[in-house]
Amino acid sequence: MTAMIARTMQTLLGYDLGTNKELLFIAALAFLLIGLLLAFAGQRIWKHVMSLIGAVIGGLLGFTIGTAVGGPLIGLITGILGSMVGSAVFIFLARLGIGVVAGLLSFIVVAALTGSALLALVAAVIAFALTFAYIEVAIGIVTAVVGGLLVGIGLLWFDMSMLVVVLALLAAMVLGAAFQMTALKDEVDRKRRVRAVGYSGPVAAAAITPPEPPPVPVRTCMRCGGQLSYIPEYNQYYCNKCQRYE
Repeated sequence: MTAMIARTMQTLLGYDLGTNKELLFIAALAFLLIGLLLAFAGQRIWKHVMSLIGAVIGGLLGFTIGTAVGGPLIGLITGILGSMVGSAVFIFLARLGIGVVAGLLSFIVVAALTGSALLALVAAVIAFALTFAYIEVAIGIVTAVVGGLLVGIGLLWFDMSMLVVVLALLAAMVLGAAFQMTALKDEVDRKRRVRAVGYSGPVAAAAITPPEPPPVPVRTCMRCGGQLSYIPEYNQYYCNKCQRYE
C-alpha cells in the first residue's frame, strides 16, 4: 500500500517519496493533520474542502483531455481552467459535490469488497440519494470517513504497522463522526431554543407577569383641602386631618 501511494505521488509530482525521506515526512504529517481536521471539524470547513476537491477533479479532467487533444502544454492550460471551473461548481453545488464524494467512496468500497461493478454502482446511487436527503448528517459522516482515510495514509508513510494504521483509521472515522453529530445536535437544539424564545418569549412573559393596577386618582378633602388617602378595603377615601371618610 505504501509503495503504491508513493509511486502514485511520484507519477503526479515527479518526486520519489521512497528515497526522499524529508519530503515523505512532510507529506505524511500534512495528511495526518488534514485528516484529523476533516474528521473532527469537517462540518465547519467542508465548503473549502469541496472547493479543493472540485479543483483537483476539474484539473485532472482538464489536464487529461487537453493532453490527449493538444499535448502537455494544452493539457496544462486546460487543467488550470478545469481546476477553476471545478472549484466554482463544487462551491455553488455543494450538495452535489458531497453526494458525488459519498457515491465515489461507496463505489470504491463495494467494488473492492465484492468485485462487482454493478453492485458498486447501485451502492453509489443509493449513497448519493441518501446524502441529498440528509445533507447535514452526510457532511459529518463523509468528512469523517475522508479524514480517517487521510490519517491512515499519513500513518502508513510514518512506517507504522498495519494494525496501528487500521485502528487509528477506524478511531478517526468513528470518533470524528460522533463528535460532529454531537456538535450538529447541539447546534440544532440551540437554534430551536432561539426560535422558541423569539416566538413565545414576549407572550409567555406577558402571561406570567401580572398586570399593574391602574393608578389611583388623587382627591382632596372638601373641608380642609388636604389630600385624601385611598383605602382599598373599604373602597373609600380617608382624611387624616378630619379623621373621616368621604
